[in-house]
This record gives sequence, structure tokens and C-alpha cells, in this order.
Amino acid sequence: MKRQVNYDFYIENLQEMAQLFQQINWDESEKDFLDKLLKIAIKIIPEAECGSIWLIKGALYKAIVGEGYNQELLSKMEVPVSDAFVSKYMNSDILEVKNIIDYNTPETDLYKISKMMHKKNNNMVTLIATLKNGDQVAGHIYIDSFHIESFDEGSKKILEMFSHLASTFLTLKFLRDAERESAELNANYLSFISHELRTPLTAIIGFAETILANKDMTKKEIINIVKKILLSAKHMNSLIEDISTFNKLNRETTLHLEKVNLKKLIYEVLSILEVSASPNVEIVFNYPTDIPTEIETDSTKLKQILMNIIENAIKYTNQGYVRIDVNYENNTKHFIITIQDTGPGIPEEELKDIFKPFLRLAKDKPGSGLGLAIVKKNIEILKGDIEVESKLSVGTTFKIRVPAFLSSLVN
Repeated sequence: MKRQVNYDFYIENLQEMAQLFQQINWDESEKDFLDKLLKIAIKIIPEAECGSIWLIKGALYKAIVGEGYNQELLSKMEVPVSDAFVSKYMNSDILEVKNIIDYNTPETDLYKISKMMHKKNNNMVTLIATLKNGDQVAGHIYIDSFHIESFDEGSKKILEMFSHLASTFLTLKFLRDAERESAELNANYLSFISHELRTPLTAIIGFAETILANKDMTKKEIINIVKKILLSAKHMNSLIEDISTFNKLNRETTLHLEKVNLKKLIYEVLSILEVSASPNVEIVFNYPTDIPTEIETDSTKLKQILMNIIENAIKYTNQGYVRIDVNYENNTKHFIITIQDTGPGIPEEELKDIFKPFLRLAKDKPGSGLGLAIVKKNIEILKGDIEVESKLSVGTTFKIRVPAFLSSLVN
């Protein structure tokens, strides 16, 4: 006998979805945006008790928001994309799984954290729906229930429709944010061309006119002015090189992967930079003997990242130390490189902007303001991430996470 389709059920839920989507604020953060999406999904699925949204972030699959769960534990839930349960079902629109926790091996951190989060619930049924950014899988929404054998077919259909709508909103959100970044970049680019590049060019013109206007200048005087012209020209050239590097990274899609010794690579960077350190600054490098040394990555890009951050740390630190610590996360297969200095620190209100192109926090220091923007872009290409903490008069700490085996994530 053919089952009667309850169209009223779908219409009511679609109407409620539409009303709830109207409450979304496009200017809110990604986390707040996803939290609102999750609340909508849980509200429209009758059996829903808890839920979470996971996104693909570089090489990692991470829980971003959750409802009904301990937020501190949830923030620790991450796994390499290739190790995630859903990696085998990336093209599935909707999936129902019983006791998904048991698909992780007991030795993993994800299994241990999951057990702590669900310790009172031995019977768990999960609906998983795909979230997309355009044609690319961006992550998944998980809806959990602990008192049923299976979700109703109507609920599955509703979640499937919701995921398509949510994917459209997610794509629009990403596009809106990208457009805003592009507009800001163009404005900063024009400002940079108008001011930063004009400064050394004006100096060069001024010095040249001085020589031409004073035909009785001595050879020594001319040489001194030519030296200033040369310094200005070199400064201008370095600014243009930074722009060229940044533009190239925005167009570049090719990775040159190779296996390199990470410890040796960092030593090479330090050997170049430590000569410019103040005599009152100690350079400390700690690489534990019990962690791997081999990393498979694009060594040129990784070296560029380390050069920029360590050079900044040395440049802005007049006394104390610059410390580089390397660790390895077995559960995520990531190296963690921490660069800590005892420099002047960065004001809290400026931390959120330090990776923006053409931003210069210290106007008295030469530079294009593209160094950290290049770092950020390279980190994204290497499917890693970077965090920064700073306190005025205490110092700044950068924490870089890069996957140990990049080829498994890009092939």
C-alpha cells in the first residue's frame, strides 16, 4: 500500500524555515552564523535532542558549534579530514548512523572526548547532512537523538531540504565575506600605491634634482647622495617584490611537495636571521628528540612563513628572548611551531587585523605591511592554521599548525 505523503507537514516546516532564516544577520561571525543555522535545524526536526556543525578547516575536520553539549569539550573535537567517519560519504546528502562514537578507535582523542560528552547516553542515532560552499563540501550538520530507533522519513526529508537551503546561505555568506575582503584590499592597495610607493620615489627624485641643481658639489657629497638614492631604490624594490609575491600567491595553485627535515629547515632560517638580533636577545630553539623530523610539504612556502614571523620577532625585540618550540600532535598528524618573543606586544584591538594586507602596526619600521598577509596566504595553501596571542610590554606568541603529510590532502 502506497504511503500517504503529508504535504502539510512539509509546508509548515518550510514556512518555519523561511521565517527563521530571515533572522540571520549577514554581518555576524562565522561561528554565530553557524550557531543560528544549527538552532533552526534542531527546532524543525521533531526527534532532535542535540546537534553540532563540523567544517573542513585546511587539513582538519573540526566541530565549530554545538547545542546540548559541553562547549569546552566540543572545541577540542577535531580530526584529520581523511580520518573522519564521513570522509567515505562526502557525496551523501543525508546519512543515518547508530552510535557513531563507536566508529572511532578507543585510543583516539576524539573517541575519549566523545565518550565524555555522551556518557549518559548509550543509544545514539545521528542524522548527518552535507553543507556545501558552491560545489565543494564545506562540512556537515549532525542531529542527535537518544530515545529512538530511527529518525522518521519525514524528518530526514526536512533535514535534507534544510541542508540545501543552509548550503545556499553558507555560500552567500562566504561570497559576501570574500567580496568585502576584496573591496577592502582594493582600497588598501590604492592607498599603498599612493603613499608607501610614492615616499621612496619622491626621495629618489628629490636627491637626483639636488645633484643636477648643484653642479659644484664635491665627489664625496655626490657619493653620499647617491647612497641615499640607492637605499630609497632598494626600499622601493622590496615593496614591489612584496606586492609581486602577494599577487602571485593569490593566483597560485601549484604545490611543490617534497619530504624535508623540519629541524634542519628551521636551523637554516635561524642561521640567516640571528645575525640581525640585538646582543641583548637570546635565540632559543627547542626540538624534542621524541617527535618526527620529516615533513612532507612545500618547503619554499613553509620557509617563507618562518622567515617572516621569526624576522618580525627579532626585529621588534630589543631585550629578552625569541623562542621557537616545535611539537607534534599524533591525533591530528600536525606539527605545531610556536614562536614567542618578549617584544613590545600588539594592542588587543589590533590583533584581529594583523593578517590584513598592507597593514603596518609600527609606522616607524620599514616594510610593506604584506609580511603577515603573505604568511596567512601560505598557511592556507599548506592547509594549516595560525593563531596569535599578545600582551603589551610582555610579548607576542604565534602558533603555527601544519600537516605532516600534505600530499594525502591535495591529491
